[in-house]
Amino acid sequence: MHPEHLALLQQAPASTHADDTWARLCCEQALLAVEEGCYAVGALLVDGAGELLCNGRNQVFAPAYASAAHAEMQVLDQLESEHAQVDRRDLTLYVSLEPCLMCYGRILLAGITRVRYLARDRDGGFALRHGRLPPAWANLASGLAVVQAKADPYWLDLAEQLIERLQDRRAMRERVVAAWRGGR
Repeated sequence: MHPEHLALLQQAPASTHADDTWARLCCEQALLAVEEGCYAVGALLVDGAGELLCNGRNQVFAPAYASAAHAEMQVLDQLESEHAQVDRRDLTLYVSLEPCLMCYGRILLAGITRVRYLARDRDGGFALRHGRLPPAWANLASGLAVVQAKADPYWLDLAEQLIERLQDRRAMRERVVAAWRGGR
């Protein structure tokens, strides 16, 4: 990991909040995504016993453009391929950024019942917009709890800074448009 990114993790305060461990791991994954030239989003799945099952990061641009390679999608793919027999109602998905509509739908279909995010996504997040779902999707969403993680403000701020400062949204948008046109 880049020394500057390692320093961000090393200067963190001692863990005092329930979700600090998972928040740190989400931020580690988000930093790795940045190093790969992707959006700064990390995610992981934890079982009811507090064991880490899966982790992943946004890989939309690494190694090649893949529009569905969001961090949550990576983790859910891993869950379905490596832990198919796990009771999904007992899992908690931690994400450094509030899930977008696409990921929210996939979370519902996967049967995950708890999502904890670090940073709000005011532009694309769906945690507070779920009331706009069609009836069949609203029924699925009735058993889902999506709230901000109970983590030290350090982790919440770091996750937000990763999204706002460590990447240029205009440059990322230009990369998406270039990928649509066949260039990378």
